[in-house]
Amino acid sequence: MGDIPELERKTIQEIKRLSAREAVSIRIDPEKKPKITDSKFGGVPYWDMGMDYPKANDGKLLMLLAQINLDELNKEGNNPGDKLPGSGMLQFFIAQDDVYGMDFDGATDSEGRLVQGNFRVVYHKTVNYAASREEIKSLGIPDCASEESEESPIWGEYGLAMEKKETYIGMDDYRFEEYFRRAAEAVGWEESERSEGYYNCFSEEGRDALFDELEPSGHWMLGYPYFTQYDPREQNDGAKQYPVQLFQMDSDYGENGDFIMWGDAGVANFFISEEGLANEDFRDVLYSWDCC
Repeated sequence: MGDIPELERKTIQEIKRLSAREAVSIRIDPEKKPKITDSKFGGVPYWDMGMDYPKANDGKLLMLLAQINLDELNKEGNNPGDKLPGSGMLQFFIAQDDVYGMDFDGATDSEGRLVQGNFRVVYHKTVNYAASREEIKSLGIPDCASEESEESPIWGEYGLAMEKKETYIGMDDYRFEEYFRRAAEAVGWEESERSEGYYNCFSEEGRDALFDELEPSGHWMLGYPYFTQYDPREQNDGAKQYPVQLFQMDSDYGENGDFIMWGDAGVANFFISEEGLANEDFRDVLYSWDCC
């Protein structure tokens, strides 16, 4: 970690030890040409033709942001702690508007769930592998891969590679100071120093090392969130009921022509409660994105 004070170096290692968890690391695989039932970002979604396709508040059909084939994920042994469902398909849809379907008001329904008006998280418990791409396309679904759109953060259909990987809490997570205080106490900081918070305790070199070692950028499921501004759950105590990062899609502009851009190099996150995830109930999800 370079020339940073020994106490800071030990603190970083202790934060990693305390916060380490296995998560699903996702990357775009340019060699994969995804089929209708494959895990992918963008393109034409899998759909059960016996169900109503999700619509935005204005009645327009929502666009597929991502879908994760959980049959594949589990078969490949990439479901950390079996926390995700053991089968089926999990999908994320957004509206093609200037805020990509994000709801700034945080409206709730009569049961206290966040309203999924201009976005939707859909779970299919089983997948029909005989589903017809042409039949699904006949619904008139918007396809971000058909032409570039300024009202979509993703401009293509991309196959995915997924693996379990260890990750650590980032500095923008609202729980980070708690981890810092526990780590600082364990390695010997004085209480008066710990109470100042990590930013005032660490040198500039140490803060750089924190970022390099911990920041969880990229595409993830069940990891820790990354933000370009702040954790939206920190602004509202009620929002802290969504501690689980269900899915994170980062901006991604690779050498192979893949392109995802949330505003000005931003990132999007979907959060859920532990109870909702355990019950395979995806009706109450906090969706947020921010950019520089």
